[in-house]
Amino acid sequence: MAIWNLGSINADMVYTMPHLPVAGETLAATGLDQFLGGKGANMSVAAARAGSRVHHIGAVGPEGGWAVARLMEYGVDTRRIATLDLPTGHAIIAVDHRGENQIILFPGANRAITRDQVGQALCEANAGDILVLQNETNMQAEAAEIARHLGLRVAYAAAPFEAAAVQAGFALFGFFCS
Repeated sequence: MAIWNLGSINADMVYTMPHLPVAGETLAATGLDQFLGGKGANMSVAAARAGSRVHHIGAVGPEGGWAVARLMEYGVDTRRIATLDLPTGHAIIAVDHRGENQIILFPGANRAITRDQVGQALCEANAGDILVLQNETNMQAEAAEIARHLGLRVAYAAAPFEAAAVQAGFALFGFFCS
């Protein structure tokens, strides 16, 4: 059994702040770290670390080779990650001394994945494999439809929470929201 993850890949820029800025405030950060991030990439890494065979379906920009390399270092199969002519997704994360945060997310290449890319990747999956989805990419409904047709189990993490995406996901899995 394998896990197929249609997931985001982001550069997380984490700024340590004395406090979270308020509207109109300019505030100097006291630290900066850059990490591989994105809900999808994080899920792929966690599953690979737990011993699963993980195939990541996603996209990066021309400058995103470092992110693909990091996923490979964690044991994730990256052959289904496209390099597009859009920037790699990124998040600007401000964190104060109490751990409170503010996040600005730029989806970039994460929202330009094509149905053909998803279909070509999933045609390599086997019945009983698992497709994992979350809300930081496009093509969730289409991927779930393809996966169900091929006999894959589908796991959907409704994060980040977007009501319209969650309602569409629930409808796809036979749940209904009013």
